[in-house]
Amino acid sequence: MLQNFFSDYLVKLQETNQKWWEDLELSRAAANTPLNKAMQEINLEDTTKLFESAANQPAAMLKIQAEWWQQQLEIWQNVALIGSSEDVVKAEKGDKRFSNEEWQQDVFFNFIKQSYLLFSKTYLETIDSIEGLDEKAKERISFFSRQAINALSPSNYIATNPELLKLTLEQNGQNLLTGLEQLKADAEASADILKIRMTNNNAFRLGEDVANTAGDVVYQNELFELIQYRPLTPQVNATPLLIVPPFINKYYILDLREKNSMVRWLLEQGHAVFMISWRNPGAEQREVEFGDYVTEGVAKAVSAIEEITGQEQINAAGYCIGGTVLASTIAYYAAKRMKKRIKSASFFTTLLDFSQPGEVGAYINDTIIGAIEAQNNAKGYMDGRSLSVTFSLLRENSLYWNYYVDNYLKGASPVDFDLLYWNSDSTNVTAQTHNFMLRELYLNNKLVQDKGVKVGGVWIDLNKIKIPSYFVSTKEDHIALWQGTYRGALNVGGNKTFVLGESGHIAGIVNHPSKEKYGYWTSDNLDDSADEWLTNAQHNNGSWWKHWDEWLLTFNDKEKVEPFPVGSEQFPVLRSAPGDYVKQVLPIENELK
Repeated sequence: MLQNFFSDYLVKLQETNQKWWEDLELSRAAANTPLNKAMQEINLEDTTKLFESAANQPAAMLKIQAEWWQQQLEIWQNVALIGSSEDVVKAEKGDKRFSNEEWQQDVFFNFIKQSYLLFSKTYLETIDSIEGLDEKAKERISFFSRQAINALSPSNYIATNPELLKLTLEQNGQNLLTGLEQLKADAEASADILKIRMTNNNAFRLGEDVANTAGDVVYQNELFELIQYRPLTPQVNATPLLIVPPFINKYYILDLREKNSMVRWLLEQGHAVFMISWRNPGAEQREVEFGDYVTEGVAKAVSAIEEITGQEQINAAGYCIGGTVLASTIAYYAAKRMKKRIKSASFFTTLLDFSQPGEVGAYINDTIIGAIEAQNNAKGYMDGRSLSVTFSLLRENSLYWNYYVDNYLKGASPVDFDLLYWNSDSTNVTAQTHNFMLRELYLNNKLVQDKGVKVGGVWIDLNKIKIPSYFVSTKEDHIALWQGTYRGALNVGGNKTFVLGESGHIAGIVNHPSKEKYGYWTSDNLDDSADEWLTNAQHNNGSWWKHWDEWLLTFNDKEKVEPFPVGSEQFPVLRSAPGDYVKQVLPIENELK
């Protein structure tokens, strides 16, 4: 039977041979890009420093090696000689790679598993223990070493994974044939790095299955569409609410399906909600700058909402980099000495101070950024598919290699999951904007500096933000480290409220109250350090949405009003939500699909 499988497998490989040779040539070309050369240069430099520092600490290195050898012998004695079911080295909590019972019951695979875990633990602890090494270099070495170690996990290979080996024998290799087809399709849909499908891309339809809250596009320019949602209550709050999503993802993370839509929930509470839907840029938008998202983005949306509703002020909320744009807009208004057009500002997992960005900091240095800038300038944009993989690799075991095993080695079909569908619906970032974010925000941290950033021809100052602000971050966020977002809250003026939710960057924010899944921490004071704040904070059960809604109501007139008209003479309804811009998928041409 296996002979038949290998025969079929070779035929399948021959059928796709041309494609693989093309991919091989592309891979060779990719290896010579400025970015790959920069990565090699940085890794070589860091590794040289690592070995030099280690050479100056022979006693410490010998001690670690002796401890590793001792534990390796314990594993052998436990597994092979005694047959104990108790592991000497256990996988970390949440590590699902070795959850199949065969890893525990089979002596051979149990030994492989524990030996691998011990090697991983020892290697990373060795790096951490070396003194005299620059902290930034140590963080990079640890991050990229972890990537390599997890790529080499025995769970990723048929011969060393008992579950995969058993499945392949039972299915006579059909799982590998199916996986090969899925790998081929994913390779064709990827950019310069393999983007593994996380979900069935045909399972959801925009405007029907997801992003289906009723609304209308009432304004459009070259940068965004403005959606005005239809009310779900007889009366609404007098102060409209504008939501500014990140331009590195699509807005409907906040409007997935009814059971987890923040937009729908806000409408049910009586808010008059408006949403920005950013354009998915192509090469023609290469010159669009970060400041344009302020002057031609948020500022234009605010003006349109004021005209449609007749209100002089609005409440506004920004998610992730959308919050960074929102803060820049408020500071821009202050620099221009304009009236306070935004009454209150809410920031979801938003970095303003970029000195503590989390693991993405491994890519933040002059050499790598220079290479990315060259790549962006050549294309005119940062390809959203590559950006998506980069974020997935920050949690490689749960957001990359698990899908690699399931899709290509098990031959399983990706599940239908709205959140993963959104996550796979990538967006590009314009060259000028991405370059600015990397160099001026992440590397140089200029947004919190005096005269660090100019928008619309004026210097902006976050300290000039005097309106009340609400910051919510999440404890397990790997994209915007909550200690870093906390530092940003300290850099704005006005009355500030900081809330810390449970879970991560997405699940902690999209936390519908009906699920009663994740709680949050609050404190009446903003301490000098994030850790001090958490020590003094009080834990609350339930979703932070309710706490935020109560906070928002303090900036609304007590008397509700009749729902605002949909659009106006100056801003007529252009089309129904979700609009056109959100439907652009990668790879895209400059014309809308």
